[in-house]
Amino acid sequence: MLIFKPDLPFSPLSFALLVALAGGAQGLWAQGLAAQELAADTAPPVVQPATESATESAMEPAQQSTADTSPRRPETPPPGMDEIEAAWAAGDFVFVRQGLKRQAEEMGTPFAQYRYGRVLLEGRGGPRDLAAAQLWLERAAAQNQVAASVLLARLYLSASSSAGGVARDPGRAAVLFRAAAARGNGEAQYYLGLLYGKGVGVAADPVAAFTWLQAAAETGHVAAQFELSRAFARGQGTEMNTQKASRWIQEAAAAGHGEAQFYLAYALDSGQGMRQNRAEALNWLLRSAEGGFLLSQVALGKKYLKGDGIAPNPGEALRWLGQGAQAGNLEAMLVLGLALLEGEVLAANPQQARPLLEEVAAAGAGQGQARASYALATMAEQGIGQSADLQQAVKLYRQATAQQQRQDGPAGQRLGQLAITGRLDGMMAPHRMVPWVAGLAQQTNENDATEAGHMAAVAWLRKQAEADLRPAQSALGQWLIAGDPAEAAQWLRRAAEAGETEAQHQLGRLYIQGSGVAQDYVSAHKWLNVAAAGGSSAALETRAVVADLMTPDQVATAQSAARRFFDAAAAGGASR
Repeated sequence: MLIFKPDLPFSPLSFALLVALAGGAQGLWAQGLAAQELAADTAPPVVQPATESATESAMEPAQQSTADTSPRRPETPPPGMDEIEAAWAAGDFVFVRQGLKRQAEEMGTPFAQYRYGRVLLEGRGGPRDLAAAQLWLERAAAQNQVAASVLLARLYLSASSSAGGVARDPGRAAVLFRAAAARGNGEAQYYLGLLYGKGVGVAADPVAAFTWLQAAAETGHVAAQFELSRAFARGQGTEMNTQKASRWIQEAAAAGHGEAQFYLAYALDSGQGMRQNRAEALNWLLRSAEGGFLLSQVALGKKYLKGDGIAPNPGEALRWLGQGAQAGNLEAMLVLGLALLEGEVLAANPQQARPLLEEVAAAGAGQGQARASYALATMAEQGIGQSADLQQAVKLYRQATAQQQRQDGPAGQRLGQLAITGRLDGMMAPHRMVPWVAGLAQQTNENDATEAGHMAAVAWLRKQAEADLRPAQSALGQWLIAGDPAEAAQWLRRAAEAGETEAQHQLGRLYIQGSGVAQDYVSAHKWLNVAAAGGSSAALETRAVVADLMTPDQVATAQSAARRFFDAAAAGGASR
């Protein structure tokens, strides 16, 4: 679930923690398809080769691969690699594919086999053929062609059951990476470090993971530098070392790693683990955002919106938050939707705000989703950008309480206010309103308006309790515990005898404490037993505690009283 941070883009964590906690959708793997390749429970797309050395740069990869049916011409020698390189540069991939096919088949050089495997994998000059690519890459790898070993290993990590007959094989990938890593290949060292860190294809080994990541980082592998900074920050496979974590994240950031730039900005902005320098932090955030790192784009948009360390700029706020929203980032959608609704920095535009907020609200449970539902409910209730619709507003307020998983939050309080003013009468039964009014009654007296709403909520509960509404009796009794435990016990007993589970639990607690009633462990055990049978886990735990304070005869007496209660309830009445 996405964590929303609508107020501040950076929280005051130590640098060690912020790197350690830098996981998430973008944070676990830092390069290309690494996350997909190492996720055992997913079926990622087939791997695309990584950029190679300068000697191979003329035939740089683009996309994925397949089969070849071009005719052979054995009467003439195969084209030379210089001709093939020239054809690649000219974009004549049909000639490249045919030439590499003959080179691989007739000359059998590992380099040609590797190149041909890549062309098949990428689908250059013809359709992709993953099975054939696997064959030729295996032949090249068997001749110790390092680049072929790395590319083949990545194919085994990213393959799925539908990947053209190539089966996913992390164990084989680890063998190939290990062979290439031992010969100093930084990409292989990086991937091998990730495999050891996650226990994919090999037994998990944090020390080995750290060792290989450090080796890759020292070759200049940028993603490895970022992962190494995380290892030092977390103390994984090595001792925790904030200074070294800082050094390596700066190395990765300077090399253009967007996520490293984002978390470096994070540290500089907060001054945790580094000397605070908000101007420098903004520079790194800008670099990361311009480089396309989504979290940086959202954080930058929020800064421009709120004037956080920079002058407010509606245009830039709209630009960066708009990019984040277009990319599907829920936080960007929420922040932008609320800004368009409020009209404080951006021009108010409820019509543009609504679809953004609706998408967030439909994305499941969470604080951000609850805020979106609450905003939409407010629009429906007040007729903002639409006709007022109280029923729709109530539906959305209730949705917000479910998403927030609490009845006393802002949406629950608003529902409570609607209930005590009679606006929900006829829309639902009073017992459904009780949790919201009870939440409103529990609010502290922060100002005159809150005090008025607080007392009106208590009056509403009392009226409903006197009308024998069981949930209202329980809620009123719980509210009275702090101020008048004797009256609280009276209301709780009425609700408890009528079968209200939480009232039974709270009444049992009063008997333990001797608050509002005479202390009586037998009665306490009885009511806790009854509440536990009604599904109260808290009552079950408390019953075990009180049982330790009782004699066996007392426990037996309490159990008999509980059985009598159940028998009476089954017969249609309750007995004390």
